[in-house]
Amino acid sequence: MVRKRLYQEVDKPYTPEIKSKQVQLYSFEKIPEYLQSNPYIRTGYRHGLSIKDCLISLVYLNNETINIWSHLIGAGLFVYFFFRDIYNGRALPFFASTSDYYFILFYTVSVIICMLCSVSFHLFNCISPRAFADFLKLDLCGIGFGILGCYLCGLHLAFECYRDWRIRYETMIISIMFIAVIYYIHGVKRYTTRNIHVTLFVIISLMGFLPGFHWYALHGGWSNGFVQQFFPRLFVLYGILGVGTFAYLTKFPERFFPGYFDFIFASHQIWHFASLGAFIWWYQNGIDLLQYRLSNPCSTPEI
Repeated sequence: MVRKRLYQEVDKPYTPEIKSKQVQLYSFEKIPEYLQSNPYIRTGYRHGLSIKDCLISLVYLNNETINIWSHLIGAGLFVYFFFRDIYNGRALPFFASTSDYYFILFYTVSVIICMLCSVSFHLFNCISPRAFADFLKLDLCGIGFGILGCYLCGLHLAFECYRDWRIRYETMIISIMFIAVIYYIHGVKRYTTRNIHVTLFVIISLMGFLPGFHWYALHGGWSNGFVQQFFPRLFVLYGILGVGTFAYLTKFPERFFPGYFDFIFASHQIWHFASLGAFIWWYQNGIDLLQYRLSNPCSTPEI
């Protein structure tokens, strides 16, 4: 059953229930409508918990455990990247300019924020309808921030020799993401039960092919060794995201085996691992691109 009346419920106050110390998980039929987003996940639901109980749920298995820990570990991994490559200077020799440093830093921070916003939503969404809506807004803002970080870092490094085009594309993506986030903040009550927010973010992500193919043309196409080395990596990025998006939108594999993937390997978990894998892939390629530019400085006049 879809969550049709979330917007009618978000203003209802949450009344705590007295609970025993025994861990209690619920089946799909026993949870309120605002939590019923996936009828193929049959059990393992938390409901009506306090903030303290939500934190305690970190240490026992429920159907949000993998969603929470995958991105909590992901945030920790990018904190490690920050100290290894930026704070301790491992990647500093590769930075061709001060702006390169700050764009890599911005990307790293944006991914950490995206991961933590996701963790907050999946950890605390079971408190009440209002908490669900508020933390979903936070999650959507985090996704937007993560996509923005990917774009700005990629555009800055890829179009380093074409400053005018870089500024145009950066201005365009900042404007689009600002409008999208504002739209979600004001429209989340109506659209949490649908795939509209995911579809829009997918469309925004696919727009990366526009500067990608433009970059391909500016560098002379496949005959350029630089293009041969880095252009296929863009398709690897979209391939990773494509697997996660397909699983998310189709609810594969639990759609075909209801109840068998309640705790492990559900579609949303696949999406989490795919998004984390894409972030890591893009980060490593950013470092590789900086290394390349250090050895091969811009020699092409700007267009």
